[in-house]
Amino acid sequence: MKSKIARFVMKQHREKLETNETDILIRSASRGSSYAIRESKALGLTIKSISGKKIIEKLPTGEIKVIRNLQDKPVSDKGLKKGMVLCRK
Repeated sequence: MKSKIARFVMKQHREKLETNETDILIRSASRGSSYAIRESKALGLTIKSISGKKIIEKLPTGEIKVIRNLQDKPVSDKGLKKGMVLCRK
């Protein structure tokens, strides 16, 4: 039993040394969201997510409802941009 635990700890330690902060944050967010989804399903709650260009709601019964479609906003040439100089005349 101890050998399995020791191997697990060594593997985790090796993985920590080889990863950077971005990878750690991505992995922790992935784990957290998967736990939250599992708990929501177990409690019978609805799950809302973005799939493609649609906001969908997954019901505990397995139904999927489309709440609304997302639209791309066109880039406007008018307005302020980063680095613009404003001066009063």
